[in-house]
Amino acid sequence: MAAQLNPTAQKVIQTLSGQSTLLMRMRVLSFGKNYDVMDPNQTVLCQVGLDAKQNVKGALIGSAVSQVAGGYVGRWAQRSLSYTYIVRDAEGVAALEIRKGSGGNQAEFLVVDPQTNVQLGKIDLKRSLIGGLKASWVAPDGQAYMHTKGNIIRRKYKIVDPNGSEVGHVRHKILAIRDVWELQLQSQVNHLYSALFATVLDFEKKT
Repeated sequence: MAAQLNPTAQKVIQTLSGQSTLLMRMRVLSFGKNYDVMDPNQTVLCQVGLDAKQNVKGALIGSAVSQVAGGYVGRWAQRSLSYTYIVRDAEGVAALEIRKGSGGNQAEFLVVDPQTNVQLGKIDLKRSLIGGLKASWVAPDGQAYMHTKGNIIRRKYKIVDPNGSEVGHVRHKILAIRDVWELQLQSQVNHLYSALFATVLDFEKKT
């Protein structure tokens, strides 16, 4: 699959492949929703983000609906919008897109190379009425590759394979560092897929 991807996407895959531990940090001074994916020394390896225009539009719609119908409905309206996250390399060059379809409590995120039209897979996300999140990474052939187990809201959960074996886990690393969390991965998993999976879940738990 990697050979069919554009060169920037291939570079991102190669950069992440040797990292058993990744740190994820949300940029505080940003009008969009932007994350840096880093190695343990906090060297940026790639970036995942939603531009300011899409983020502000969603926030305005959510706020307007909340004033009329209440906070829960406002958050649902904001989550229901379609939008596109961009995956970039460390220098900010676009590599991949994560395209969210419409849907508030259930949504599909397609991970696509926009240059070659190759689909890497999709993330199916379901939200319960009490705030829980469940998600699965599904390959283009329809087979599940990984899913979540544990408390996503607290950023303490496992990533498990279809047999239930742990292939990675996410947790806060240092509470004194704002919005920095740790993703530890087994060597046999695709580290790019795992990083995108964890980042999408973190985006979604905030709304």
